[in-house]
Amino acid sequence: MTAPAFTVAFFRPVLAILAVGCLATLQSAQLPNSALHAAYQAYQSGDYETADARFREILSRDPSNARVQNDHGSALLRLKRYGEAAQAFQRASDLLPNVKEIRKNLGQAYFQGGQYPQAQEILGGYLEARPQDAAARQLLALSYMLQGKTEQAVAQLEELRSAGNRDVGVLYALSSAYLQMGESSKAQSVLNELFRTHSDSPELQVLLAQAKESEKDFAGALAALDRALALRPDTPLVHFYRGRILWRQSRGPGAEEALSQAILQDPLHAESYFYRGVVRSRLRRSEEAEADLRQCLAIDPQHALAHYHLGKMLSERGGLEEALPYLEKSVELQPDHTESHYLLGRTLLKLGRSDEAREYLRVVRKTQDEERSELEDALSGSRGAQRKP
Repeated sequence: MTAPAFTVAFFRPVLAILAVGCLATLQSAQLPNSALHAAYQAYQSGDYETADARFREILSRDPSNARVQNDHGSALLRLKRYGEAAQAFQRASDLLPNVKEIRKNLGQAYFQGGQYPQAQEILGGYLEARPQDAAARQLLALSYMLQGKTEQAVAQLEELRSAGNRDVGVLYALSSAYLQMGESSKAQSVLNELFRTHSDSPELQVLLAQAKESEKDFAGALAALDRALALRPDTPLVHFYRGRILWRQSRGPGAEEALSQAILQDPLHAESYFYRGVVRSRLRRSEEAEADLRQCLAIDPQHALAHYHLGKMLSERGGLEEALPYLEKSVELQPDHTESHYLLGRTLLKLGRSDEAREYLRVVRKTQDEERSELEDALSGSRGAQRKP
C-alpha cells in the first residue's frame, strides 16, 4: 500500500475527521437559577439553538459571567458559528485569564473557522501550560500543516507518537506530512503502522476514500466508503462523501439519497445541503434545490459557491434583482472565480446597468487573455523543444 498523495487543498475537507474535539465546559455543579438550568439542559440534549438563546438571555443580565460566556461559546461552536464562538471564548478568557481550558476552546474556534495562524498562536501558548493535552497538540499540528509549515507539523505529531499516541488522525497526518517533505520511506513506515493498527477504523476508510477521490478513482473511493458504512453506518460524513462521489459520476438519484442520509444524521452540515441543492438543480427540481442552497447559507453565510449557485438559479428564472446580492457576495468571497464575475456582469447588463457590468466583464476578458497567453507560451515552448536535435 503506497502513501496517498497529500495537498493542502485535499486535506481541508477531512478536518472534521482528523481534528479531535477538545471543548471544555465550565458549568458549575450547582445552577443558581432556572434559566441556567434550562440553558445547560438544552446544551446537554444537543439543542444548541435553544441553548444559544438561553445563554444570550442570561448574559444580557450578567455579561461578566465568565462561565456562561465560555459555555455560550461552546454552543456557538456546535452551531458552526465560529466567529461568534471565538468572541465568546475571548470574553470568557479576559474574565478568567487563569483558566487555561478557555484558551484551548478559543484555539479550537479559530481552527474550525479556518483562522490557522490565530489557532497556532493560541494553542501554542496553551500547550506551554498544558503540554500533555494530546487533542490540543493535534490541532496545533494540523494548524501548521494547513499553513504549509510541514516541518513544524511533523515535530508536533512525532511528539504525540513518541508519547504512545496512535490515533488514526495523528498517523495519517504524519504520513502525509512526511510525503509532502519528500521523505517517502518514513511516510510508508507510518502508513504501514496505520493500516496495521486501524484496519477496522471507519475514519481510516473515509480518509482512504478521500485519497481515492482526489485521484479520480471513484470506484475505489466508493468501496472504501462501503467498508466504512459496514463498520459504522451512523457516520454522517461517510454518507456525505458517498453522495459527493456519486454526484461526480452523474448518478443523481443515488447522490441525492446519500446526501439526504447525511443531512438526517447531521442537520447542521452545510456542505451536504449545498451538494444536494446542486444535485436537485441538475435533476430539474428547482424549488427543492433553492431551499437546500438557502439552508446551506443559513448555516454557513460565507459559503461562496452556494451564493453563486443560488444567484445563478434566481437570475436564470428572471429574478435579477433578487439574484444580485448573492452574485455580489460570490465575487467578494471568491474574487478569482471567473464564472461569478461573468454572471454578475450579465445580470447587471440585463438590469440596464452597463457601466457596472463592464467592470466585471473586463475581469473575465483579462482572465481569458492571460490564459490564452499562457497556453501560447506553453505551445511555443513545446515546439521549441521538439526542434532541438
